[in-house]
Amino acid sequence: MKESEGSPVGRIHSGRPQASSNQTPPNRSRWKPQEGARGGGPQSSPASNGLILGVDPGLAGTGFALLADPNLVLKCSTVVTIPGRDGARLLTITNHLRAFLAEHMPAEASIEELFMGRNATSAVGVAQARGAILTVLEECGVPVYEYKPSQVKVILTGYGNADKSQIARMLSAQVKMPEGRLDEHARDAIAIAVCHARSRRFSRAASGT
Repeated sequence: MKESEGSPVGRIHSGRPQASSNQTPPNRSRWKPQEGARGGGPQSSPASNGLILGVDPGLAGTGFALLADPNLVLKCSTVVTIPGRDGARLLTITNHLRAFLAEHMPAEASIEELFMGRNATSAVGVAQARGAILTVLEECGVPVYEYKPSQVKVILTGYGNADKSQIARMLSAQVKMPEGRLDEHARDAIAIAVCHARSRRFSRAASGT
């Protein structure tokens, strides 16, 4: 079901997390995240609840996922906008995000860096959604960390050219996911949140904190 332009509610996938296997993630000892907010790597946050918000931005559809460190997805949702004025579509996304944050304020948020592929029109929409999302997170005082798509793939699978099916299998094996079918946006939001959680853990282990 698609959302109306002014609706703050998206498709929400919730329920009892499924059991996951205790599969050991691939060895990623060479991974060295870049430090700093919005720098693709973790730094200390004033919040202490440990919750991580993952965001998969897009003008047509944006996925959100809330991760309880290290591998439990508390909530995920996808807000789908209807074609029309870009401003109205962005307002739908930001309203949904504000409602999400009002229910669960995360300690940190993670989002993929903008990737300029062959589809310039799609890239523009993603950039617009990212800008609106980053504005709300900044306004709410939530630190944001950005990762390249290849970094997410390496952290989750150990392989920088992994496809979506490989990522989905690794998530299903290692993360307690909500029951029911997840769409691509929600799954990608979970992946970026898990990427940040693991990157933060690796960084803390390396620094001895």
